[in-house]
Amino acid sequence: MDPSQQILHFDTFGFALLPRLANVAALSAEFDACMSDAFAGPSHMNAGAAGNQFRYVPTMCERTPHSLALVQRLAPVASLILQAPVLPSRAKATSYRGSTKWHRDSDAAVNSVGFLFYLEPVDAENGALRVLPGSHGAEYGAAVQAYTTHAELVPGIAIPTLPGDAIALNERLFHASSGGAVRRQWRVDFVADVPGTEPALRDYFARQYTPGWDGGYDVDRYPSYGDHWRTLDAAWSERLAELGAYQAAAAEEAHCRAARAAKR
Repeated sequence: MDPSQQILHFDTFGFALLPRLANVAALSAEFDACMSDAFAGPSHMNAGAAGNQFRYVPTMCERTPHSLALVQRLAPVASLILQAPVLPSRAKATSYRGSTKWHRDSDAAVNSVGFLFYLEPVDAENGALRVLPGSHGAEYGAAVQAYTTHAELVPGIAIPTLPGDAIALNERLFHASSGGAVRRQWRVDFVADVPGTEPALRDYFARQYTPGWDGGYDVDRYPSYGDHWRTLDAAWSERLAELGAYQAAAAEEAHCRAARAAKR
């Protein structure tokens, strides 16, 4: 599929498969190393609102160079898909367990795209992403939300992938997964930065960081936006600061430190 067809597919159906977009050997090793390093001792899985279990680590620091390189490589792809300048949200390494209920990742009034890489082969039976094509459109969103809330099973379409394949996902698209195996996913999201959307952009980034949330990882070794990240792209860094992303992430991390200090 050529780029123009991929963009048309993304606009029409809310997703596009980008095969062999990355060599994941180094990314996979980095994923395992930071998961081992970021959690002190045996770590629990967090319960997700979509019914699965998960744990994640931001991969935005000097300890995750392969992740950072992939963020920078994907930025122009995101800009091409969204037909606009883009800003990155956090890149994350996430381990999932269990099936995921139908949900959408964003209802913000801005356009955004997530790039998902599964680090093992996945298919319809062992956790491949399932989508409801076209459900990102405003005319379908409310109806799909009502249907998926009350339906036991909505088949959707599974997107099998091999390591190195990426799924470009409109964050408003309804998606799910079926299968109980642990699966490793690396992901980064980009949001369109266009004139007139600053209030919505502020809201988008504020929602990334839940007051009182603690993912259990070492926030000092794996910050969302640490010193190293801020040296990589001055324009990105300045804009993210303007939009409150750094402040929101710092507040979340400060809560984690305070909560852990209180337990000592």
